[in-house]
Amino acid sequence: MDQNEIFKVLASIVGEEDVTIDPVELLAYSSDASQLKAVPVAVVRPENKEEVAEILKFADENRIPVTPRGAGTSTAGQSLAYKNGILMDMVKMDKILEISLKDRIAVVQPGVIYGELNKELRKYGYCFPPDPGSAIACTVGGMVGNNASGIRAVKYGATVDHVLGLEVVLPGGKIIRTGGRVWKSSSGYNLTRLLVGSEGTLGVFTEIILKITPIPKYVALIVPVFEKFDQSLEAATEITNAGIMPSAMEILDDLCIMVMNSFLEEKLPQAEALLFIEVDGNNQKAIIDESNIIKSICEKLGAQQVIQSTDPKRTEELWNLRHTLANLLAKIRGEKMAISSIMDFAVPISQVPEAVREIKALAAKEKRLMAALGHIGDGNVHFGSAINVEDPKEREAATKFSRQAAEAIIKKYGGTLTAEHGLGQAKSHLVMLEHGETIELMRGIKRVFDPNNIMNPMVMGLTEIPEDEYVYMPGAK
Repeated sequence: MDQNEIFKVLASIVGEEDVTIDPVELLAYSSDASQLKAVPVAVVRPENKEEVAEILKFADENRIPVTPRGAGTSTAGQSLAYKNGILMDMVKMDKILEISLKDRIAVVQPGVIYGELNKELRKYGYCFPPDPGSAIACTVGGMVGNNASGIRAVKYGATVDHVLGLEVVLPGGKIIRTGGRVWKSSSGYNLTRLLVGSEGTLGVFTEIILKITPIPKYVALIVPVFEKFDQSLEAATEITNAGIMPSAMEILDDLCIMVMNSFLEEKLPQAEALLFIEVDGNNQKAIIDESNIIKSICEKLGAQQVIQSTDPKRTEELWNLRHTLANLLAKIRGEKMAISSIMDFAVPISQVPEAVREIKALAAKEKRLMAALGHIGDGNVHFGSAINVEDPKEREAATKFSRQAAEAIIKKYGGTLTAEHGLGQAKSHLVMLEHGETIELMRGIKRVFDPNNIMNPMVMGLTEIPEDEYVYMPGAK
């Protein structure tokens, strides 16, 4: 079908005002937070599950690819319409349908913004805790699609640990429900957990049932400062081994500290590394005791200074900067260039120090300017480089580096390619390193849900595996 025919059919389903084929608008939808590009044939904004079902029925019958999209905060290219497909913007399905304190659940549509949901839950003393870096913008549907997590996953878990049930529209238009309002079930295959993290490859979420968590009464922030990066790695491992469960434990290297200080009036000490460690709970004495234990461990392992704070304004200021750090790190290159190569590897906690040392050494050997940051408390460390994606030599070098790093993380340390950002298209060239023959089982599952392969093709390596992460780039070969 040509573009005008697709427009007419979609307009008959949702109305002309909620479909666009305008080239300028399509160009705006051709990007997300990755550096990849893909221009959709049309953008459609459904308002309810019935409209979603009609769109998917039409697309399946005509073999037109469909990609559901939340806020477009994906760093791996999951929210782009590859192969001239339809982009389904879930922006109009943004209702909080129910908050039940008796059942401790929230029922939401996929377009609800994470930060707005938590603002509403806070009125009742509750939260949805994963806290990704894009918290102020990302949608709950996008979080479920990518099994997102973030700063507080070390204690509270990833998105999958909070999703109890889903309403999903399958290719062809069939509407199903998985899970429900109960916190536990051993009934049949757990299709809810299968769909969480499926990156839009199996269907479109139209309703999400979330478990909600009481907000702790007391919070403290401990910031140990280390002269040597290695000391911070050892301290993070030792704190975990001491049986302490922080609500957050972040590592920031010297580049990250430098960038954050450029935005702070009250500067952080400049050093090779520091940790942001947050402890929370409902017993103030326990929080103080844990803070002091952490301080003692860090001092023993060489912290030159340990800053402790219970000031909510200072804590919020530091966490807000940490949330936006991936974007702020564009300053390290000095060319208004975003961090375009973000690796969110994770390894077993005991392997963190050695694995991080190896990746940093590999970067230093290649004279690669690279920042190290991330959620070190659960073994998830991010490595970010500002790549000029318009330069073929830089793209080639970045692809080589990411493969070398991935091989070390997976084969040597038993880690994973992605702890929270998902595979998308950007990491699908590495999928065989981690999954090998089991990728065929995943492809089999995809065929059951999506026999005509219309749902978000080109992500996760489920249909084809590209040679590198820069396939969908202007000028990329």
